[in-house]
Amino acid sequence: MEKDFDAVAWMRAKRTEIDREDQGLTWPERDRKTLEVLRHDLLWERLKGRLVATGSRSVPGGPEQESA
Repeated sequence: MEKDFDAVAWMRAKRTEIDREDQGLTWPERDRKTLEVLRHDLLWERLKGRLVATGSRSVPGGPEQESA
């Protein structure tokens, strides 16, 4: 089965591209760059205030059950 789109390959290529762009920047400079990119991102604007509850999921045989 041939994939039309390989998300993992795309993400790796994107990460390489970003690393090349950010080469030589300090962490504060990278942070400012990221915030500037997000400022103009419509999807980020829709989701930035969204809260997602975190919690542990019970996994059969996981740590929660081993201590029981």
